[in-house]
Amino acid sequence: MSHLQSMTAKLALAILASSACALVPEPRGAAYSVDAVAAAPPSFDFEADFRKLRSRHPTTETVDKRQANVAGQQEGSVTVVPDDPGITYFTPTIIGNQTFNLIYDTGSADLWVFGNETSTMQGPDKTYYFPSSSAQLLPNYNWTITYSGGSSANGIVYTDVVKAGPVVAEKQAVEVATYVPSDIDSDGIMGLAFGIINQVKPVQQSTFFETVAPTLKKKVFAANLRPEGNGSWDFGYLDKSKYTGDITYTPVVDNMKHWTIAVGEYGAGNKTFGPAIIGNTTVDSGSPLIYLPDPVVANYYSQVPDYELTLGGSNTFPCNATLPDFTFKIEDQTLSVPGKYLNFGVSDPFQNRCAGVIVGKRTLRNSVFGSIWMKNFYVVHSIEDSVPKLGVARQV
Repeated sequence: MSHLQSMTAKLALAILASSACALVPEPRGAAYSVDAVAAAPPSFDFEADFRKLRSRHPTTETVDKRQANVAGQQEGSVTVVPDDPGITYFTPTIIGNQTFNLIYDTGSADLWVFGNETSTMQGPDKTYYFPSSSAQLLPNYNWTITYSGGSSANGIVYTDVVKAGPVVAEKQAVEVATYVPSDIDSDGIMGLAFGIINQVKPVQQSTFFETVAPTLKKKVFAANLRPEGNGSWDFGYLDKSKYTGDITYTPVVDNMKHWTIAVGEYGAGNKTFGPAIIGNTTVDSGSPLIYLPDPVVANYYSQVPDYELTLGGSNTFPCNATLPDFTFKIEDQTLSVPGKYLNFGVSDPFQNRCAGVIVGKRTLRNSVFGSIWMKNFYVVHSIEDSVPKLGVARQV
């Protein structure tokens, strides 16, 4: 069994990330940044990550003080130290009077955490949700997330105060798991896609971003997941110290369920493959890899000496190979992911073969740019002027 095939525990939370409203006019409000910590080195299962994608793409303050904070002009951050290799990012988030390390996931629309009922399955190293005085149970509300293979996570729903940095969401829906099928490292997920794919029944619930948007200085949040050092999620403002040049904006397409955009021509190193394009692509921080149409994958790896596609679907090459940069166009801007970030690691230590980050999307309708793609850019998610759009700029 290969090294990559045997390393599965550390990325199980990403595998449990589920897929994924109109907002009132902007008042003066809050802006804040939350730093994200990269997860420990993962054990990665390519097939499990693909199945996950396939299943989902189609301290306590008084209420008065919190309300005063929401109406103010806030900025702030939570600093954490990342672990290598920076594939999955955990972000400290306060719910009620507890702190949870969550994955902020732009590919899903549910905020869920572990309930105490799951403690026998998950062990003592998790934070389990205990309702505080700020919590309110929603009677007869429930949620279920079903994964390919038939397993599912499910539970009940509360509303509670959720705090990312110094700004709060009042009465935010918090989905509390009573059953989760496997052990995972994180304390839950903060879904940041569009609420239309929220899994709560009988009435879908707003995402954290949708709840806080009316209080923000700008109706935006930005992902700054970096290759090295601290990453951050910035809400309500754009931090010009984190990017260089202009931000290229493009409309969100595909029914406003995910942060999906149109991506144009592409290339590998100095070679371009126009007029062929990549097409609709979902930006998804809950998955690490870059999933592309088979012809795009083949064209990219045609520039890699001694490349092989294994029977298991892994794209492998000698570990000492120098991979070309992956270039692509958004609107009229050409951007690139350096080749050094496109080697996922050793797949066969006996043959000194490594696997690539770029893989085929197979039956997925859209391509996917995962967290490894995102950590090369400052990625802006905007609903300013009630027009969802995504912006990309080069990181500083």
